[in-house]
Amino acid sequence: MHTTRTAGFTLIEVLLAIMITSVVMVTVATTFHVMLNARDVVEDLAESTEAGPRILNLIERDLQGIWTWNVHNNAVFRGRDMDVNGRDADRMDFLTTTDAVGFVLDSQSVPRKPTLCEVGYWFKPNPRYRDVFEMWRREDPMVDDDLLTQGSFQLVHDRVKSFKVTYYRSLGYEAKEELEWDSSVEDALPKRIKIEFTIERKRSSRNVVNDVEIDDFEGAEKSYVRHFVFDQRLEQALAANESRIPVFPPEPVAQQEGPAGGGGGGPAGGGGGGPVGPGGMNRTVNEAGGPATAGRGGRGGAGRGGESPGRGGAGRTPTQLPPGFNPSDFFNRLGGGAGGGGGGLFGGGGGGGR
Repeated sequence: MHTTRTAGFTLIEVLLAIMITSVVMVTVATTFHVMLNARDVVEDLAESTEAGPRILNLIERDLQGIWTWNVHNNAVFRGRDMDVNGRDADRMDFLTTTDAVGFVLDSQSVPRKPTLCEVGYWFKPNPRYRDVFEMWRREDPMVDDDLLTQGSFQLVHDRVKSFKVTYYRSLGYEAKEELEWDSSVEDALPKRIKIEFTIERKRSSRNVVNDVEIDDFEGAEKSYVRHFVFDQRLEQALAANESRIPVFPPEPVAQQEGPAGGGGGGPAGGGGGGPVGPGGMNRTVNEAGGPATAGRGGRGGAGRGGESPGRGGAGRTPTQLPPGFNPSDFFNRLGGGAGGGGGGLFGGGGGGGR
């Protein structure tokens, strides 16, 4: 009598296969976990490294678009020395022409982005970690007499350890440091602004003990410093009795044959015949609305300030505005009232000074 044996695995073979599979799975899981941790560390380091230049570029963009003309009481910039939980957290508020994040509704209820708005950089404590604070950008497209209130807020960064702003009246290493700046008091913008801040690398549960970041080899903090220098043309923008208004160039005159000279039509002529006429695109007027000095002249016309004629002749006198141009009408169209330099943007008095 024949008996048929059924093929199969012995208990030892099954246990051996389970053990080998377990070792492989543990190895794969450990490798995967290490790779995920390494990716998180790289992302945290990259995020903190990119955040610093991003914040500086955002502030620089807003400062480059600062608005200084025809504003009541010269209230265009305010820097305040403040702190959060004993750490430097200075605030800045100013008028700028950079594109707004939010929208406003026009008379037809159509949303539009305003070209002028109040911008500020404010700070408040971080609700999760007591030794860092949050940085917020305030934006108010409804410009009014108060530069420091209202608006909407957008979070810029949530792990700032310190933010210090220093103002200087001049360039160079020997310039005196100012901790606060008020353009309505100084009637001027700072010559240079120094911004320095420290941000902390993104936290995770593996290195937080009792809400205190443990120092590690990657470096938990990063510091950034940048100096901002305003355009030289803005030095006298807020000075008393000064206001820059646009002036159209004179109409071109047909060029005469022969070399440039006289008051005629050579390309370097000073009498208004050249393609670049005297007076340029801007003139300086006083608060009474009359012209004070001519702007940048043509190559052969009146020089800067209009004090001496060029080689091409006398050109237009420095005290003469283009035909039909009335500075008072120009400021009234901007929304100001009468008086001073035609009224401020918000109904104030002077065009450039108080």
